[in-house]
Amino acid sequence: MSIYALTRVQSFDRRLLPLAVTTIGSFMSILDTTIVNVALPSILQQFDARIEMGQLVLTSYLIALAIVIPLSGFLGEKVGMKRLYMLTLLCFTIGSALCGFAWNLPSLVVFRVIQGLGGGMLQPLGMAIVFSMISPLERARFMGFLGLPLLIAPILGPSFGGYLVEYVSWRAIFWINLPIGLLNVLLAIRLLRETPKQPATPMDTWGFVFAAVAFPCILLGLTEGEDQGWTAALPVALLTIGATALLLFVRRELRYPQPLLRVRLFKNPMFTLALGVQFVMQFSLFGLAYLLPLFLQSVDGWGAAQVGLVLLPQGIASFIAMTSAGKLYNSTGPRPLVIGGFVVMAVTTLLFTQVDQHTSAWAVTGLAALRGVSLGLAAQTISTVAFNTVPREHMPRATSLVNVCQRVYGSVATAILTSVLVIALQTSGAPEGSAIADRTAPVPNMLTAFHVTFAVMTLMTIVGIVGAWFLRDHVLQDLQRDGDGSRRVPKLDLEPVEA
Repeated sequence: MSIYALTRVQSFDRRLLPLAVTTIGSFMSILDTTIVNVALPSILQQFDARIEMGQLVLTSYLIALAIVIPLSGFLGEKVGMKRLYMLTLLCFTIGSALCGFAWNLPSLVVFRVIQGLGGGMLQPLGMAIVFSMISPLERARFMGFLGLPLLIAPILGPSFGGYLVEYVSWRAIFWINLPIGLLNVLLAIRLLRETPKQPATPMDTWGFVFAAVAFPCILLGLTEGEDQGWTAALPVALLTIGATALLLFVRRELRYPQPLLRVRLFKNPMFTLALGVQFVMQFSLFGLAYLLPLFLQSVDGWGAAQVGLVLLPQGIASFIAMTSAGKLYNSTGPRPLVIGGFVVMAVTTLLFTQVDQHTSAWAVTGLAALRGVSLGLAAQTISTVAFNTVPREHMPRATSLVNVCQRVYGSVATAILTSVLVIALQTSGAPEGSAIADRTAPVPNMLTAFHVTFAVMTLMTIVGIVGAWFLRDHVLQDLQRDGDGSRRVPKLDLEPVEA
């Protein structure tokens, strides 16, 4: 059992070692949600399959993720976080290897499901394991590393995948997980500590049933809506079923004493506000990760490898800014960091409305890097505010809830921006039947569509600035306010030490 003691920050914190283990696992899981996109044309060509069937390679992984993420908190309490983490990591690694050996499209879809069933739990479990080792005042410092996969993986996925597909094989995007996954399992055995088990915790069966229907249907409905149109029968049916199941799920979770996901956390206004502001951040994060490669390849005719080089500095800038934000958080609080990040995000997104086929690669790289700074300042700062409203004993299921929201946010953002892009192309006067994906639309019309979409992203970011103004961290407020109401900055961190 741990108690809290005031200690000076040491030259090296050994808790960074298990943090590195969980960060690698989370990165692998998130990377595989985007890296397959660039390999899909090669996969379809080798298996002589239609694009409609190819979408199953993408959606099967997302469905598996959506089913298992809500279970991660419950199963972690039941069997122990370390044991479950290693089992899911093995499942993900084996599934990845099998994907590389797939002999036809149906076998690849089945192996992607296996991969997703393991990968879905890696991020929420990793966060829960780390939160069991740190105090609320240390979360900002550690959240920089915890959030690294969420920021870097969507950026590097398409570019890294493009390199492997172009110069090796599409199978390499799966096989690359094998040595990394096995090494991570060995590190987990050595470096992770087991958390206390709660074997008597009852299973929220109906909650799982409703969640297993709601989240996959919503994610599938959003994906099919992008492809078929929002009035088509299939996306309407999926979204209707998903919304109905979601309402039943929320009703169940509010009444059940041991819910699968702690939706009661939304009764806390600051938790709700933080998750709302996080949607704006996710909208911008996934927005540019989705739009910029498409823009550069469609309008400028760049290859995947060249796009990867342009986006790489964004990831580096995100890491530097995130690390700095973690160090400043306890002295400044969340509001200046998030507002500053969103202001930079709004300005750079607006500047993308001026980018065209004649803009230099250096200018695009600079704008992308500045957006990396903005995301690094805001992303995990917002998450820290949310998690600092959660009681320690509820943290495993809170991380599951936040991860579910993040997956849904990414799908919603992509769906909205795809619709805006299609509508803007149609209203720009593009020829009937032309499209951006197959580069049949004239370049001026594509430019107009992208610029309109970047403008929508800018407006959304401004909404985020308004919401960020009201962000507060009650942990800092309780610590920094002494008896006469004045404020002081804590000099020391609270660090858990063994009793």
